[in-house]
Amino acid sequence: MMSYGMCIGFNASLFSELKKTGEIPLDRDSESWLASLIGITTLIGALLTSFIIDSIGRRPAVITSSVLMVSGWISFSLASSLSILLVAKIFQGMSIGLGTTMGGVLIAEYSSPKYRGSFTATIQTAMLSGSLIAHSFGLFYNWHQISTILVFFALLGLLIAVFSPESPSFLATKGRYDDCRKVFRWLRGPNEEDELENMINTDMVVKETKKGRRKKTTSKIIQKKLTYVITSFKKREFHIPVFIVIHLNAVNQFCGSLIHDIYAFDIHKALYGTDIYMFKVIASLDIQRILSTVLTVYLTSRVRRRPLLFTLVGLNILAYICEAGYIYARRHSILPFDHMAIGVFLHHFHYFTNGAGSMSLPTIISCELFPTADKGFCGLICSMVFSMFMFANIKSAPYLFALVGVEGTFCAYALLLLYCQVMLFYILPETKDKTLQEIEDKIRGFSFADRVETLKTEEDELLS
Repeated sequence: MMSYGMCIGFNASLFSELKKTGEIPLDRDSESWLASLIGITTLIGALLTSFIIDSIGRRPAVITSSVLMVSGWISFSLASSLSILLVAKIFQGMSIGLGTTMGGVLIAEYSSPKYRGSFTATIQTAMLSGSLIAHSFGLFYNWHQISTILVFFALLGLLIAVFSPESPSFLATKGRYDDCRKVFRWLRGPNEEDELENMINTDMVVKETKKGRRKKTTSKIIQKKLTYVITSFKKREFHIPVFIVIHLNAVNQFCGSLIHDIYAFDIHKALYGTDIYMFKVIASLDIQRILSTVLTVYLTSRVRRRPLLFTLVGLNILAYICEAGYIYARRHSILPFDHMAIGVFLHHFHYFTNGAGSMSLPTIISCELFPTADKGFCGLICSMVFSMFMFANIKSAPYLFALVGVEGTFCAYALLLLYCQVMLFYILPETKDKTLQEIEDKIRGFSFADRVETLKTEEDELLS
């Protein structure tokens, strides 16, 4: 996860140096394509995720992601042309597409409901720490040297993935119940047997309904897949989480964190009128954002998800409006008083709302909503939408800056976040201190295990 943050943090060094030195010439189109290509390739990684996590396992998905990340950093360290830079971005985008969705799902399946929110929040902390490391190296090294150093961090991530266990939820869906119990108890101890047996019993019920079905021809298989897609979208436990997570992804993507990192040069020029202190300011922003994310780890263990999300995203909207107003007033010389400290305060306030809320909380909540039986398909759809949001966000930003300025772009993002707030207010359930099965049953409206037990009881009463 730190490596994914390093990919984002590395952009500040890469684009600012290429603009200044012209070592590899970039115009507005090539810059936007180089920055936004990660969105398209993240989509490719997301498409692979659905197949790998449902057919092969969660652990192989993380290992594949780590191998691609190592390949990306090696390509950057050897790059001398735009084409090689694009290849490196392709590797890294596919890695992020595989790993970001799978990492959150894996941690949610590994951890106890009591600690799941805090553990999932460390994803964002790790990514922000990676961004801080990449920005800090920017104070001392050029982008070639930084990419060489970051190879070793990616190798460490690969080693962690190799020695991690498979998910108990995946083992259960494959009928490996003894392995499931063994890994589950190794991860959580002996005190959560109810969740373990409920997960296994639910999987047995699902498998029982599929017994007796004959093998089908290719046309029948295609028809079955299409039927599965249509049927899935009709299920409450499928379409409601997908709709919610799409809006949470929009909050995550358009909260401003990604644009501040990738187009740091343009935003610093707008806020401060200079880029002289850019990497020093960025380093302080990263530290502050990490501390904000750590605060989220604490808050998610104490405060319900819904009010926390709405409060902090609301502050994010306020930060956008304040920054836009300041940039506009500064550009048109209508401020009665101006000092760099005003821009620094607004910048840090925005990063606080990102770190504590708009980035961390959507990640935490998204990992808790997908149904176990359709987790791969749900993850695929939401990852595809996430990738499209990322591509649209990064690709359009330079053109929006040129068309309506940085301040106009910030106002547009504020309106988008406000729309997401309204939609989530009506559809987002509370997930704090609930097991994944309880959340799924709540969205569905009933429990499979309870319904089977009720039917058996009714059948016994009729027979007696």
